Formats: sequence, structure tokens, C-alpha cells
Amino acid sequence: MSESTTFDIAKSEAISDVALHEAAHALAALGHGIGVLYVNRSEVGLQSPDDLLERGRHHGAIATAYAITALAGHAAAPPTGLSKSDELLLEHAFFLGSWSDPHDELRRAFSVLAEDFVHSHRKEIEHLAGILDQRRSLKGAEIAEIFRRCGGDD
Repeated sequence: MSESTTFDIAKSEAISDVALHEAAHALAALGHGIGVLYVNRSEVGLQSPDDLLERGRHHGAIATAYAITALAGHAAAPPTGLSKSDELLLEHAFFLGSWSDPHDELRRAFSVLAEDFVHSHRKEIEHLAGILDQRRSLKGAEIAEIFRRCGGDD
């Protein structure tokens, strides 16, 4: 887990930390150009990075996007920590970027970026988390539409 000064979302008591965590992952992915296939209260399905490479994104940009996506759930809901899949996505981010810097230093830097994303999009994250708590699962197109309507793709 990263040690950070996370921007806590002043969430409604009706919204679960689990939904907040997964909503942050989904919106961070969309906000960084990663396609989301689905989200439920236990995971987010992401599109392959090959699609991003085909659209001209550099490996470093993809690595940063994946790292922010991996860390956004914890930044949005600190009690949830990092899951094994979050850690795996973060490791893939390090590999994609071919980083030579120590992973702990990169994790701290990426955590700051994830926290900034969560702070900047906290209303959208909380809105999606509320919907996710009600519906339990959403398709990628539904998530993208919610994010677009909330102004998250500015």
C-alpha cells in the first residue's frame, strides 16, 4: 500500500467503499483513454493495451494510465487498500514503461497522480459508485455515458 495524504471523498453514507473503489478504477481508466468493458462491485474489465498502441499512444503514456487506474481505487476509498489485481496492474504498468527507477519511488509518484485524478473527479466517482451500488454491474458503454454526462471527459 502507498503511504499518502489521500483526498477523502466526502461520500454519502449510503455509498459503499467497494463501489467507490471500483468506480474510481473505471473512471480513471476512461479518463486516461483506457477502454472499460464492464464494472461490478468486485472488478473492472479493461481493454487490452494493444488498442492504445494502435491509436498511437506511447508505452510510457499507457504505463502511466494503467498505474493511475490501479491506484485510483485506493485513493478514492483508502480503507479498501490495493487488491491483488491492483498490484498486478501496477506491475504491468512498470513493465510497459520499462522503468529503471525503483518501483517504490514510482508508486509514490503515481499515487500523487491518482489522488489528483480522484480529487478532480470526485463528484463523477461518487455518482458512478451510487449507481454501481444500486445496479451491481454496468457495461462499458453505460459507464462512458455516465462519465460523459458528468463532464468527466473534458
